[in-house]
Amino acid sequence: MMNIPTQRGSLSRRHFLRGAGACLALPFLESLSRADTPPATRRFVCVANPFGMIADAFFPTETGLDAALPANLAGFEKLRGKFTVFSNLDHGIGGGHSGTHAFLSGVRVQEASAMPNGNVTLDQFLGVANAGRTRFPVLNTSAGSDNGGSCELSWTNSGVLVPPMQNVSGVFRKLFVEDSADKAATKRARYDRQGSILDAVQAQAEAMNRRLSKRDQTKMDQYLTSVREVEATIQQEKQWIPRPLPKVDFTEPKDGPVTQQLPILFDLVALALETDSTHVATIEIPGGFDAKGVGLEPKGYHAYSHHGKDPTLMAGQRAIEKYQLDHLARFIQKLEDRGLLNSTQVLFGSGMGDGSAHHNSNLPVLLAGGTHRHITHAVMPSEKGKRVRLCNLYLAMARQFGVDTERFGQSTGTLDAFGA
Repeated sequence: MMNIPTQRGSLSRRHFLRGAGACLALPFLESLSRADTPPATRRFVCVANPFGMIADAFFPTETGLDAALPANLAGFEKLRGKFTVFSNLDHGIGGGHSGTHAFLSGVRVQEASAMPNGNVTLDQFLGVANAGRTRFPVLNTSAGSDNGGSCELSWTNSGVLVPPMQNVSGVFRKLFVEDSADKAATKRARYDRQGSILDAVQAQAEAMNRRLSKRDQTKMDQYLTSVREVEATIQQEKQWIPRPLPKVDFTEPKDGPVTQQLPILFDLVALALETDSTHVATIEIPGGFDAKGVGLEPKGYHAYSHHGKDPTLMAGQRAIEKYQLDHLARFIQKLEDRGLLNSTQVLFGSGMGDGSAHHNSNLPVLLAGGTHRHITHAVMPSEKGKRVRLCNLYLAMARQFGVDTERFGQSTGTLDAFGA
């Protein structure tokens, strides 16, 4: 028999608390853990690319813990038992490149208004739940310019795209370089000024709201939600100004092409987790990936992804993908060596299944770490009527993070376990 995840319906709750900060820890679920007690600190990292993966280089052909790994996952051999590749998980949507932006939410931008939490992505959802515990509720980063295609990975529940920091030098300074006294004072004054402006805007908007039509009231509510999000962010950032940044033994890095920045960015995110600067982070692998950095002809990453089954282009695409996965494996191993992997769920994937065919089905999804019972390769039902939504996995991840929620995105249930 194949070892595959099982589904179940939502947990029964007398009260379902919604909104920022209204998050409680679920009781510990044995089926989601290998340990007797959950880790005190829970962390989450998502790594994503915009163009998917070549299937035979990513998905094992066997199932279960002992499944043989394809060539591009060779770097994960020492991590066996600490990760799971999922087959046949997706969001049930299309759109090609536009569908990639729903990877971490399950909801396309144009459909967000019909959802209770819009197209909020998992990182922002968990960041709200964790707000105030770390200097940066969410650390959104990219290994360089998005020239050539981007993931547009992170979205707030009011439908605002969160742009990632695109250079390792900027990420390093934000995490570990103190502001001068003058700059800190200027920042504090700016926060005070912004807070005053927001107070005035909100008061005027609420007074105006009584005279608006139902449709305009809905628009105004969305606007006020955005104002409150900004207000909360300002208050959270302001309280950290007087607190010193952590000291680390790491030289300020120089910016460069993606192949130079990506390994450094993984190291910086590991340090951010280790120093409790953040518990939630994203790393976008941009479409501006420099093929020359992996020994290829200097075509764009996008051009290689449009291989059309051409053997030369496919070989180039495999090399680009192997580079990404090798450094992902190195990052996960680093978390394991530092005692962080048991408390950190690391998600890798893309909202694009096949970059050449432009489909958004059977997404490449790998989950490592946390206290999940990993089985190397889990094959979900492929039949149309039995398909499991990727958001069901996200719901399980949110609950393991400690968020009390009945659903996430387009979830229809949750994944209790990945196998026996």
